[in-house]
Amino acid sequence: MSARFWLHVHPLLALIAVAMLAYVGQLGFRGRQARRGGAAMLRRHARITPYVYALVLINWMLGVTSVWLGRDDLDLAASGHFKVGCYLVVTLTAALLLSRWIDRVPNGRTIHPLLGALAVLLAGFQLFLGLQIMPK
Repeated sequence: MSARFWLHVHPLLALIAVAMLAYVGQLGFRGRQARRGGAAMLRRHARITPYVYALVLINWMLGVTSVWLGRDDLDLAASGHFKVGCYLVVTLTAALLLSRWIDRVPNGRTIHPLLGALAVLLAGFQLFLGLQIMPK
């Protein structure tokens, strides 16, 4: 496969990752609000989210690799797109780690959804910034 093909894999996976982040975010939010079916939504949220996290990490690495190997017009790690991507990975990592000790951390059940909401907002902003540097 050509290098040009791989340059377009990152943006395509980004669309999927943002959609999946929004989906698991709404599962978590609705699961906390719902009187009926809330526990099932939270279980689904807990089951799916690690895969979405892995997709975001893989896509972050793919983005770095695609700039490093195929984008001579961009400086590696110099764009706002890269910085927001790093913030997104850090935010999701914090949310994932907090979820493992959510009942033991004071205010864990308050902080975790705030981190999730921040991650969804960062992902949306990340998409916007990525559109500015899409390969032609």
